[in-house]
Amino acid sequence: MSVFSLLKSGVILDIYFFKNNRAEMISFLTWPYILLILMLGMGFIFGSAQTFKSNVKVNADPVVFFVASTLIAMASMSVMWEVGGAVLTHRWSGTLPYVLLAPYRTSITLVMSYVPRYLLWSFIQLAEFVPLLIWREGILGGLQDTLVIALAIVIGMLPILGFSAIFGSFLLTLKEESNVLSWLNPIILILSGAFYPAYLFPAWARLISQLIPTTYTFELARLASLVGAPKLAEMTFLIAVLLGMSLLYNLASYAALGKAERKALRKGAI
Repeated sequence: MSVFSLLKSGVILDIYFFKNNRAEMISFLTWPYILLILMLGMGFIFGSAQTFKSNVKVNADPVVFFVASTLIAMASMSVMWEVGGAVLTHRWSGTLPYVLLAPYRTSITLVMSYVPRYLLWSFIQLAEFVPLLIWREGILGGLQDTLVIALAIVIGMLPILGFSAIFGSFLLTLKEESNVLSWLNPIILILSGAFYPAYLFPAWARLISQLIPTTYTFELARLASLVGAPKLAEMTFLIAVLLGMSLLYNLASYAALGKAERKALRKGAI
């Protein structure tokens, strides 16, 4: 089995899943707009666009701001569920022993089979918002916003893969069937600033948020919402931080999953 086979398997899995489950496909396509409408609706109930700019202390278009937030939140949740939560899925379906015995390390199998699916579905959801971005910013502005958010989707994927795999290694050693991610995911999103910028949090929450890679992904994507062109220095800084965290978290996840595999096999946690 080659690495290309792992990449191909991830794409084919989703294509056939959605082909045979039209309701799921419709849900996938409509959910981003449902989430966006919910966030914007709640925001405009309690204030105006000017109130929003005053609260976040940034001259930003609230619609573009929450488009970026919606896309990154959904992408981040997807990574956590599909990489970290895949351990529980395989355990429940009885396929975890086969994953552990595959020719490649578990971390390689989980990550490589998911990466093409992440890119495919994230860009489909981004494409859904392109008409809205063009409506808000014009053709050139809308395309510029699309490129900035696309960059955040790609660069932001790298550290969150390792971050999620670390949680996967933790779940691998658990003998219980409780789904830790069901309550952990919302906490991570909140502390990452999914609904409110992390730089406005109390000091203790900002400290935690600085350790979570999605915090910087949200900030990078939200540069698209600024009135005027995003500053290159800010983009460069956030990209550098994300690349550094990518190296750190992926090396840590590679070691952690290897240790968790041996522990799981030794103690029969699978």
